Amino acid sequence: MERKPSILIHKGHPDKVKTQVAPLFHFDNVETYMEIPFEFYLELPEEEKAFVEGFNKYIDGDIKGSRRELAKAATKIPEAKYMFGLVNFVIGKRRETQLLMSDFKPEWKRFIQTWRVPVLVVPFSLGDKALFVSIDEKGLQAFYYLVEGKTPEEVAFLLGL
Repeated sequence: MERKPSILIHKGHPDKVKTQVAPLFHFDNVETYMEIPFEFYLELPEEEKAFVEGFNKYIDGDIKGSRRELAKAATKIPEAKYMFGLVNFVIGKRRETQLLMSDFKPEWKRFIQTWRVPVLVVPFSLGDKALFVSIDEKGLQAFYYLVEGKTPEEVAFLLGL
């Protein structure tokens, strides 16, 4: 199993997904696209379309396309900024992630409406467990620690996970 960070898209209400340490497992995000009815999609503002496109492009494995779309929406949509930060972290752009997240204010209206929660999965060095970082309060602190360069094991210890 690969030991790189990745993003698990949880299909369910955000309150059901807590930041935790759990066994590492293989997952496939294919069932978690953000579906928007076409007639409604046409009426969305451009930044909303970019957010949905960026989210779905990540699921498709198109990281470059995902970053491009999420960047268009990041200044206007908190969820897009957060997802943009996660994608940057996953591909190793920590400094860019630090700058992006420095003034971040969490607002999860869209994740709650769509029931699609991005969970950052950062494997432990032994590869048997991982830190699953959700959008709860501990999750944001965990993400900030990871962006600072702390290991998932250190973050789990600091947060009492």
